Amino acid sequence: MKIRDGIYVYGRDDIPGRDLSSNCGIIITQEGVVLIDSGPNPPDSLAILAAVKKLTSQPIRFLINTETHNDHTTGNFVFSPPAVVIGSTGAAAGIKSYYSAQRNEKLMAESAEMRDSFRGFRLVTPHIEFTDRLVLNMGDRTLELLQLNRIHSDADTAIWLPKERVLFSAAIAAVKRFGFFRPFVTIENVKATLKKLKALNPDIVVPAHGAPGTVQLLTETETFYDLLLDRVGKMITEGKPLDEIKANLRLPEHQSWSGGKERLDTNIEAAYRAIKK
Repeated sequence: MKIRDGIYVYGRDDIPGRDLSSNCGIIITQEGVVLIDSGPNPPDSLAILAAVKKLTSQPIRFLINTETHNDHTTGNFVFSPPAVVIGSTGAAAGIKSYYSAQRNEKLMAESAEMRDSFRGFRLVTPHIEFTDRLVLNMGDRTLELLQLNRIHSDADTAIWLPKERVLFSAAIAAVKRFGFFRPFVTIENVKATLKKLKALNPDIVVPAHGAPGTVQLLTETETFYDLLLDRVGKMITEGKPLDEIKANLRLPEHQSWSGGKERLDTNIEAAYRAIKK
């Protein structure tokens, strides 16, 4: 999907024959290509590489990992070398901690295509890690990499193109999809990060999963957490324990959120922690 001149997003339905569950950004500059994430799995990475070659003869110079999870990083080896991989502080350690040879073996057993796509596999982690903010000046484009703390994985990164007003928002928000709250992720950090990203006033927001949209995507996510905190807070005031809250909390306003319903309990737990601390 083309979202600006020289800026593309490859996700669900964007590559014929593939159903990418996580998005990959392709940014073409005067000084080479910048990729944002490497696709869910190696066959997707190879399809993305083919798409890049159709778009430009420029080399892929940088690959930015927006998080540490396998569905964004397993295909790093397809692009690096030559690409230099970048992530925020802790990304390399996080990717190593999530690496699973058993997962790769299970994937390779699925099909000959998957098995062939893993040829030459090696675990590639970021060559460069940054704290707070890193600026890439690539010809006529400026990319601002923003470290996001405790919003999804061990090390999350948003990418802001101020001239084009395009924001790759990482996993802070998704399209009608509940996020997974690990114990170290806090609603306070998520809400503060949403406020920070909304202040950029982007025209286009590209989430880690789902179709690109507008800043409304961030607003909808913020509204959900406000509502969740309100509902959980009222049930705590009524003296209800966490297990009862998880069993009985109702969010009819978000019935259309079909993705990740099994993750709602972790959201309730995070709200409970935020209120009880």
